[in-house]
Amino acid sequence: MNTTDMTLDDVKRVLAQAVAAEAGVPAADLATDQPFTSYGLDSMAALAVGMEIEDACGLSDLPVDLLWDHPTVDSLSEALWNLMNTVPVPATADGRR
Repeated sequence: MNTTDMTLDDVKRVLAQAVAAEAGVPAADLATDQPFTSYGLDSMAALAVGMEIEDACGLSDLPVDLLWDHPTVDSLSEALWNLMNTVPVPATADGRR
């Protein structure tokens, strides 16, 4: 799948699979509204998840604290989808942004 064609649900599914793999639980058993820490994810696991979602979502150089700023699959998937679909703010008629 082309990353530009990914829906929010696609991003959520990829993220849930990555978190579940690191946590050692089936993706179907992962509660997407629960904090990553409730699954025992530490900073090393967060780094592994970050690298996997960078590859899967076509992103690079994600902020190190992104998983901690968005501590659930639900909140992080939305943040990732927004990063994937960033549109530059157009300038106003007088050239200001």
